[in-house]
Amino acid sequence: MMNKKIIRLAYGKYINSVLGNIAGNKIYFKITDCGFTTLEIKLERHSIIIEPNKPVIQDKCNELNSGKRKPSIRSVVEGVRVDDIVEYLQSDVEYKKIMTTPESFTKVVQAFEQLGILDEMYRFYFMLFDECEKTVQDIDYRKSIILPINHFFKFKNKAFVSATPIPPSDPRFKEQGFKDVVIKEIGAPKQDITVKTTNNVFLTFHKYLLESKDKQYFIFLNSTHSISALIEFLDIKSESLIFCSEDSKGKLKLNGYTNVKTLMVKKDKFMKFNFFTSRFNSAVDIKGIINPHIIIITDCFMAEHTKVDPSTEVVQIKGRFRRPPNGTISRKLTHITNLNPELIVSDETTIREDIQRLKVVYDALNTYRNSVTTFAARQVVDDMLDKSLFSSYVDRTSGAVNHFAIDNAVFQNNVNSCYISRESLLAAYKSNKLFNILKDSENLHFILNDSDKAKIDDCKRKLKPSLELLMPILRKLYNRGIEEEEVAVELQSIKKEHPKALEIFNKVGFDRAKELGFKYGLILNELKQIEEDSEAKNFEFIRFVYSKFNIGETYTAARLKKILQEGIDKFKLFKLKPSIELLRNYFEVSDYSCRRDATGKKHCGYRPLRKLFNA
Repeated sequence: MMNKKIIRLAYGKYINSVLGNIAGNKIYFKITDCGFTTLEIKLERHSIIIEPNKPVIQDKCNELNSGKRKPSIRSVVEGVRVDDIVEYLQSDVEYKKIMTTPESFTKVVQAFEQLGILDEMYRFYFMLFDECEKTVQDIDYRKSIILPINHFFKFKNKAFVSATPIPPSDPRFKEQGFKDVVIKEIGAPKQDITVKTTNNVFLTFHKYLLESKDKQYFIFLNSTHSISALIEFLDIKSESLIFCSEDSKGKLKLNGYTNVKTLMVKKDKFMKFNFFTSRFNSAVDIKGIINPHIIIITDCFMAEHTKVDPSTEVVQIKGRFRRPPNGTISRKLTHITNLNPELIVSDETTIREDIQRLKVVYDALNTYRNSVTTFAARQVVDDMLDKSLFSSYVDRTSGAVNHFAIDNAVFQNNVNSCYISRESLLAAYKSNKLFNILKDSENLHFILNDSDKAKIDDCKRKLKPSLELLMPILRKLYNRGIEEEEVAVELQSIKKEHPKALEIFNKVGFDRAKELGFKYGLILNELKQIEEDSEAKNFEFIRFVYSKFNIGETYTAARLKKILQEGIDKFKLFKLKPSIELLRNYFEVSDYSCRRDATGKKHCGYRPLRKLFNA
């Protein structure tokens, strides 16, 4: 760690008892449940706070804005418009406090740009990147989590805050003189934990419930498929409440689940079995439960992303349950997991050296790409770069090395090393000195094991894909008429609840889907064909288009469609549809307009303005 400073905090106390201000250019490694975000909100200065997940922001804003005519804190999440942020910035709130997800931060930047005060944002606002360990933990499946990072380093005053000891390797921290501040809790007791390793997670969980017979459970399992399968296996749907993302909520609803939430609820709204995906692992406050029975479930075979790191994520999970003011809390914690000795693990030095070797190849390809002069050659090299193993370690917006992705590779390797044997997992729990492994920890063995189940089937009770379930609905909407206003509203609702599924469907389109009878299997084959028939590879067609359309000349819609259809027929590209949208793949095209020529004759239509490729 860089220039480490230690601040000691007595067990049960909040951070404001030892820290009056959050200083700039610091990485704070803190304990959970110490009030760090609240401290920044109460400081008399303008702040922008990055939180990794939407529930954290909405819970905090609901709490602190309650009863106020105008919000003192502006949440910026999906659905919030740039105009809403502009209105808040122009309000009479003395100290502006903006809480945003990484994905929505671009809207914050746009609001400041719209007001012409972007430079003031960098100079006068304090940026706090909270729960920043998620940039390392989640970036392998959530690339957008580091969208604000380049802006972060432009702020005059800024800080990284982490509830876990994962240090970032991005060299800009060292270049800008960041210092580490470790908040060390004094007098905290170890958390008791029962660790049950097994070769069948579901049967072990079932056995555990029979022996426990508690009235309420809080189950952390990062897979809606596995949650659904487990609920069906135990036949506990009517007693279960699931907390997940908006997209997963829509999928679960289609599969008959009604008790699904995307935000935290009050203590009297919890059910007997309460399931949480990983977006609820950190920063969300669960209040009023003073004796929570917490169960973490990991399945290395059916859902590898359910693995949790004992030194970071398990610490965060148990910290979600908040002790009451001036009160105590007693957490019962159990981890049920299978093990996979075939997981690939290595040491950190080897991982970083291997990635550096991949970078040498990538850089050579990039140098060659910049030297080629034809469109065809550049397309081939671009395809090689995209398929290069190092491409996953590149920031696509800047082209620079993505150090957080490299840190993630190291982190995932460390997590994998915990699950190759029972001994390695217990060693991980003991090494961080935060847990006391109880004597009822055991290793359970069943004839039907998870490894064989994974090989035999993807699990009969797992959720069907949203697209498959949406197909009969989309067919009915098409038959009613997609131009009808009521149908358009329903399509918007589907787009909101199942954005990924509808995006995939739109690649085929309603007309082609009708020709295929809205049959899921045929549509999947069509999608595969569309992906294979990439327009960018049709070099002869591109040359044809460039030979037929003249820059600056006006073309009516009918005329340009006729020309494009001629090319489609000539090169047998029957997946393409002649349209202005197709032409815009190859030209920058004007909007529809009318002009008069030298003779005064009026010409209406579209004009190619500039070629997009050198073909």
